[in-house]
Amino acid sequence: MAIMREIDHGGLFEAFAAFSEKMRKVREYETYSRTFEDPDQRMKWLLDAANLYSLSVRELQRILTSADLQSQGLARFYNWLTDFIHAPYFAALSKEATELHREFSRIRFDITFEDGTMTISPADGEQDYCQALSAAFRQEQTAANPFSFRLFPGLHLSDMERSMLKAIKKRFPLPFRKLDAFYAEHSPFIEPSLLVFEREVQFYLACLRYFHSLQRNGLSYAYPEISGKRELRIQGGYDLSLATSARHSGATVVGNSFDLEDHERILVLTGPNQGGKTTFARSFGQMLHLSAIGCPVPCRQAVLFEFDRIFTHFPSREQPGHRSGKLQDELDRLKPILNHATDRSVILFNELFCTTSTHDAYAMGSQVLLDLLEVGATCLYVTHIFELAASHDKFVSLVAATDPEDLSRRTFRIRRQQADGLVHASSLVRKYGLTRHQLKERIQR
Repeated sequence: MAIMREIDHGGLFEAFAAFSEKMRKVREYETYSRTFEDPDQRMKWLLDAANLYSLSVRELQRILTSADLQSQGLARFYNWLTDFIHAPYFAALSKEATELHREFSRIRFDITFEDGTMTISPADGEQDYCQALSAAFRQEQTAANPFSFRLFPGLHLSDMERSMLKAIKKRFPLPFRKLDAFYAEHSPFIEPSLLVFEREVQFYLACLRYFHSLQRNGLSYAYPEISGKRELRIQGGYDLSLATSARHSGATVVGNSFDLEDHERILVLTGPNQGGKTTFARSFGQMLHLSAIGCPVPCRQAVLFEFDRIFTHFPSREQPGHRSGKLQDELDRLKPILNHATDRSVILFNELFCTTSTHDAYAMGSQVLLDLLEVGATCLYVTHIFELAASHDKFVSLVAATDPEDLSRRTFRIRRQQADGLVHASSLVRKYGLTRHQLKERIQR
C-alpha cells in the first residue's frame, strides 16, 4: 500500500505514466526492427528504440533521485535502477545510441527534380540561407487557407523511398556502417527487469486513474490504517460497481459508515428488499480485498484489519442440466468454507438458504453462525430472516433503514439497530391498502 500511496501523493503518477508511454513506443519501435522488410529501416528503428529507451530510463532515474522515496519497494527499485544505468552495458548502449542518433540527425541533403530525374546531393549553405531568408520574410498564412502535405505517407518504404535511401546511403556511407554494427551488437537490448517493472506499474496507474475518476464525481477514496486488532472503522463506504454506473447515469451514491469492535465477529444484516443489503456486502468485501493487495479503498476513511482469506457465498444461477437442486448446490459451496475458515478469515453470506422454507433457513443459518462464532471468523450474514439477528447475544444486528416518515421508502443507509421485520411488513400492508381496517372499508362499500 505504501507504493500506491507514494505514486499517488508523491508526485510520481505523471512520471510513471510518461515512462510507461515512452516504453510502449520503445516496444513498438523494437517490433518494427524485427518485422520490417527493408534491412536499413529495421536497423534505424532499433536505433530509435534504443535512443528513446536510454533517454527514458535516465529520466526516470533522475526523477526518482529528486523524490523523497518512503516506500521500501520503490527505494529498492531506485537502488537497482541506479546500479543498472551505471553498468558497463547500459552505459555503452546509451553512449553509442546517442552519438549515432545525433550523427543521423546531422545528415542534410538536397533533392533536385529536373527532366524527370531526381538528384540527391549534400546540402549546401546557400540553400539553408535561402530557406532562412524565405522564412523571415514569409507572410503568415491565414487560417482559412491552410496547406500541408506528406510526400511519403506510411511506415513502409515505397519504391521511390528505397531509391532515395540507396542514394543517401551512397552519399553518407559511414553512419550506415555504424548502424549495421550497432544492430549486430545491441539486438535485442531491453532489460527484462525493466519490462516487468513497466508492466506491473500499469496496475498502479490504472487503479489510480479509476479512483481519480470517481473523485472527480465527488466520491472519496482512502488509504486505510491497518489495525493490529480485529477492529473496523469505515466512514462513507460505497460499492464500486454502483459508483461506476452512477458516473454515467448521474445517480446519487449513498455511503455508509459503521464500526466493528475487536470482540465482535458475527454481523447479521436484515431489512427490506432493494434496501442496499447486497450492495453493502459487496462494498465490505471490496474494501477488505483492495486493502489486502495494497490499493486505496472506496470510502472517506478506514481502519481495517489483516485477514488470511475472504470467502463469499452469493446466490448463483441455476446451471442447465444440473441435476441437483438449489439447496444441494448451496450446501456444496458452503462445505469448503466451513472446512477452511479460520479465526482470521472473513466470510460474506448473501441470502444463504433462500431456496428453502423460512423455518429450515433459520435452523440451518443459526447453526452456521454458531459454528463460525466458535471458530472466531468474521462473518457478514445478509438475510431476510430477521429473527437470526436476535438469536444470540454476540451477534451484531445491522438493518437496511427506511424513511421514518414513509417506511416503504428505502434510504440505503445501514444502521446498527435491532432487527424488526414486522415494521417493514406492516408498512407494505398499509401502502397497498391491505390492513384490516382498509380491507373492512373496501368490503363495506
